[in-house]
Amino acid sequence: YGELSALYAAGWIDRKTFFDLSLARGRHMAAAGEASGDPGTMLAVVAPLEALEALVKDLPLDDDNGVVLANRNSPTQGVLSGSRAAIAAAESACQKAGFRTIQLPVAAAFHSPLVAAAQAPFAEAVADADLRPTDTPVFANTTAKAYPSDTAAARRLLAEQLTSPVAFVNLIEGMYSQG
Repeated sequence: YGELSALYAAGWIDRKTFFDLSLARGRHMAAAGEASGDPGTMLAVVAPLEALEALVKDLPLDDDNGVVLANRNSPTQGVLSGSRAAIAAAESACQKAGFRTIQLPVAAAFHSPLVAAAQAPFAEAVADADLRPTDTPVFANTTAKAYPSDTAAARRLLAEQLTSPVAFVNLIEGMYSQG
């Protein structure tokens, strides 16, 4: 959600568009979670990201009940996203590995395939939105690069953000490298 705030703060979208897209995002994410039967959940984990990536790969889950490292927030903290059963299994594995976990009170498993049904209707809202690139760069949390100045490309990037993992560590490093 912070990406919408950043686009607003940088003048890429006006206040009305910010509120319209915020409302659309929330409604479509909630509907996607309700429609799936299991909207999933999220788990913050204090552990090195490499260890979290390995843990996720080693979980005995199928693709439909998988876990995604949805947020890479710092070198030693990430957020897992997945079905409730998959996150319960991940939490157990994390605790066995000695990692501190915190259940997050969320409506759905954000930045995961479980909310894929929200992407198309949100993309429609983004396509209709008044989006105007400015001289103030906004860095995408999925690519860690500045939003493209091409409006159509910027809209695609924003719409795809819902189901894509957040690479916050890379984002900060990318911003730093750009001065």
